[in-house]
Amino acid sequence: MDPYTGNFYELASDLDVEHIVPLKWAHERGGAHWSRAKKRAFAEDPDNLWLVDDGRNQSKGHRGPDEWMPPYGPVQQYYLRRFIAVAEKYGLQATPAESRIFLAMLESPHRG
Repeated sequence: MDPYTGNFYELASDLDVEHIVPLKWAHERGGAHWSRAKKRAFAEDPDNLWLVDDGRNQSKGHRGPDEWMPPYGPVQQYYLRRFIAVAEKYGLQATPAESRIFLAMLESPHRG
């Protein structure tokens, strides 16, 4: 099942491996200073990867939860918590505005 849509797929070609915390987002919030080995570990970390509908993955791009959320409502809080956990695991620093939005989203789980 694709966590972004709630749909089931039988063909691997319909899916992409998705970085929950996008590489560019991480790069702009501390990852630019990482060693090559740490960048690779982040890019390949199973905590930061899942299979999703290829079209939804492309619609997300490099945006964080303040700019993009999975359209499938039941997974939104899980996605947000996982995003935050991965960012914290790697010491990434969200902007103050992003942090405020993330906190508000955690406190108000019904986003729509």
